[in-house]
Amino acid sequence: MAIASMEVYTILFNRLISEAAKRQVSDLHLSVGSIPVVRKDGRLMQLEGEKLIEQDVLMHVVNSFLDEREKMILNDRRELTTVKTLGGNFRFKINIYYQKKLLAASFRLVPSAPGNFASLNLPKIIGNFTKLINGLVIVAGPYGSGKTSTIGALVENINVSQKKRILTLERPVEILFVSKQSIIEQRDIGVDVKTFSEGLRYCQHEDIDVLVVSYLGENLCEALPIIFEIATSNCLVYLEMQADSIDRVLAKLLDCFPVNKSEANRMLLADVLEAVILQKLIPKIGGEMALAAEVLTGTSAARAVIRDGRISQLQTIMQTSVSMGMISMNQSLLRLVESGQISRDEAAAHAANKDDFSLMIKD
Repeated sequence: MAIASMEVYTILFNRLISEAAKRQVSDLHLSVGSIPVVRKDGRLMQLEGEKLIEQDVLMHVVNSFLDEREKMILNDRRELTTVKTLGGNFRFKINIYYQKKLLAASFRLVPSAPGNFASLNLPKIIGNFTKLINGLVIVAGPYGSGKTSTIGALVENINVSQKKRILTLERPVEILFVSKQSIIEQRDIGVDVKTFSEGLRYCQHEDIDVLVVSYLGENLCEALPIIFEIATSNCLVYLEMQADSIDRVLAKLLDCFPVNKSEANRMLLADVLEAVILQKLIPKIGGEMALAAEVLTGTSAARAVIRDGRISQLQTIMQTSVSMGMISMNQSLLRLVESGQISRDEAAAHAANKDDFSLMIKD
């Protein structure tokens, strides 16, 4: 490929990246044979005036920012997730894959620096979860719900106010931290350490105050016993998970263990769990996104129902424990409707229990 042509591709790509950042979109999708598509305020839209993406163009664009190791992984696995700073100073989490034997790539804009509780509109009780000495705090939600930003705010709050040693295990490293009061070390799985399990075993024998574990996916069940052990020691663990309700978060954890050991592991989970934050991003009226979050804390009542396996009763506990900082997803959605931030239809579409929400919204 001529150097002039490669420069044209680079200019084209940098323009797309800059346009995506300027429009404050969350995602840019490039697929061979299609016009570039962006997601803004939760909705997909084509970039008008752009041409169809060609295979050679996308291949040269991808090769321009991948290193040799990443090219080998993509060629071998036909899929790769990485984080790169592109277009000057825009940081993206990038998923490159094949569909119909053709290349495709998705770019998600990553915050250049960690946010804070106020800017992210997180519930006030979130600040309590930075003062824990040990235990497990889970931040969950569907893809694109801002989990990484929430964990980033938790870590940065500790970083600026406490003297701690903080270690993150991520695949890949997204938000970059600068050590302040705390020492922060970030390990990229597959680069700095081979696997999540190896990284976790390292933590069992090291002086670590706070451990952050990014989304484990299929590695969850293998890693969970080690995470529980670390969280019961003198270490606070923040764990990222994908789920659409707190009930499903806990079900995923308990499903990792054999049936004949379910009671013992419910006891262990009840003892180690300090909080679960389940969040969703909802399109606001007039644009942008609103955060809806349900929060469960490890009160004696919550621990009791987990020990007994009565997970479905946690919704009732959240609804009746508002004074203790808890909130259910339906209550959070109702507040957003009443404050005029989101529509009733959007709220109903994201409600945990649509029948219950219909009754709440009528009151």
